[in-house]
Amino acid sequence: MGKTISVRSGLVLLAALLPAGAAFAGWEEGQAAWERRDFAAAAAQYRPLADEGNAAAKARLGQILFFGLGGVPRDDAQALRLLSAAAEAGDPLGQHALGTAYLAGRGVPKDVAKGIEWLGRAAERGFPESLNALGELYFSGAGVPRDEARGVEYFRRAAEKGYPASLEKMAELRWNGRAVPIDRAQAVADARAAATAGRPVAQFILGVALLTGEGGAKNLPEAANWFRRAAERGHPQAAHNLGAMLASGNGLAANLPEGYFWLSVGAERAPANLKATYLRDRDGIASRLSPQDLAQARARLAAWKPVSSGSVGPAGGAERDAPPSASASPPEGKAPPPAVSGNGGRGRMATGTGFVVSRDGTVLTNAHVVESCRSISVTPADGQAIPATVQAKNSGDDLAALKTTLRLDDVARFRADRPLRSGDEVVVIGFPLSSLLSREANITAGVISAMAGLRGDARHYQITAPVQKGNSGGPLADMSGTVVGVVSSKLNAMKIAGQTGDIPQNINFAIKADIARRFLDDNSIRYETASAGPVGSAADVGERIKRVTVFIQCRLD
Repeated sequence: MGKTISVRSGLVLLAALLPAGAAFAGWEEGQAAWERRDFAAAAAQYRPLADEGNAAAKARLGQILFFGLGGVPRDDAQALRLLSAAAEAGDPLGQHALGTAYLAGRGVPKDVAKGIEWLGRAAERGFPESLNALGELYFSGAGVPRDEARGVEYFRRAAEKGYPASLEKMAELRWNGRAVPIDRAQAVADARAAATAGRPVAQFILGVALLTGEGGAKNLPEAANWFRRAAERGHPQAAHNLGAMLASGNGLAANLPEGYFWLSVGAERAPANLKATYLRDRDGIASRLSPQDLAQARARLAAWKPVSSGSVGPAGGAERDAPPSASASPPEGKAPPPAVSGNGGRGRMATGTGFVVSRDGTVLTNAHVVESCRSISVTPADGQAIPATVQAKNSGDDLAALKTTLRLDDVARFRADRPLRSGDEVVVIGFPLSSLLSREANITAGVISAMAGLRGDARHYQITAPVQKGNSGGPLADMSGTVVGVVSSKLNAMKIAGQTGDIPQNINFAIKADIARRFLDDNSIRYETASAGPVGSAADVGERIKRVTVFIQCRLD
């Protein structure tokens, strides 16, 4: 369970410690360097301020050192000293950062209670990043007892402060009526604020509202505009909706080649349960294009890349692995700069889960986890990260096999005898919300709630076990510890709205083991099976399966 970091106040106590006039010399220069992402120059300005006792400078410098931003060498020990001092002085960024460190066990012994305490202190000061982080933790039950009502309260408080991620979450909940009463009008208001800030899921929600007229007036051209903005960031359902509108001339001028292009983007990035429908819609338009238009659209598609959305995670994919926000409080009377997310110079990262299926180190995961990766690494339990390469991939079934040099004492075994039934208990093992939580495998339990996925897709189980971004590609195990499926990315309910005009709730899916085994057979990858054995507890199953489960990191650029 980790948390994100930022700062706005806490400097009132410092004023008496710094000489008049020179107290904040260099602060504005440091802020300017931060805003242009010149972290080395920012560190040079913050360092003397930190030496003089400026808590905000300590927190900001600590962030730079903790993540090695801008090529500044990472120094966990010095970073933690600075962040601890800033936190003790009441600086929310320092408190938030220190809470994150304790939750992740990085630079300090892992201590969940201390992590929650420091995040809570920052949240008490109204620090939006901490409020949002606590909302994520309590709403999902990731590392703390699940309490959706408490999570919603944290989201609501952060949303009231204009925090885009929380506005987006409240829009989703209010539209769907999950954990809060349905309120489409307020959902649209929340979505508009988050969409304007660049949140692609909010942009999609707003597009759906304008397309259907729910929560306000219909406005098809504006709906298309918001679908386009989300589609440009790689949101598959938004791309599909935009393509359909262009192809049909619904709300804007018909343009078959442009419609085909966006339908293709949606089809390529679609989750497994929507893949066949999206491909069919795309191919239906392809048959109406001239060979020249088709060739031009396909060439454009081959060169297309989604627009970076900063710290916003990819819609429908694994959560981006970015360090906490590093906004910091300026001296009193100075307006705070926009929050900036750094990544230690590593580039954008996606993360997910996989599990070892063969003695030669082959790892099975979702295809979307390793989509567009420039490099991939896998980290086993109690091990070091090692490189991996894609050995085989089937985007239609959303499965991929990675070649690694792992040689573990054991491998995952697929259940070979009795079929599962609705109501059977299962366990999910994975690495959800990895930018917030520790890199220890997370174990959650649930049941098989349906023997088919969305629209009767027989390739999937529907499960009640909580699934978050980062669980993608992890094993679904029965209560004897044999693998019965591969967890899919959590399907955001909003993404179904483009097909139905409504947003369902609590949709979690896993690809059935027989589909995974067929994929392995098709690619001549050996694996092991076992009969279901004695039933154990979720803890027993998790203890065994997490030994063969790996954390996957994908460098996107």
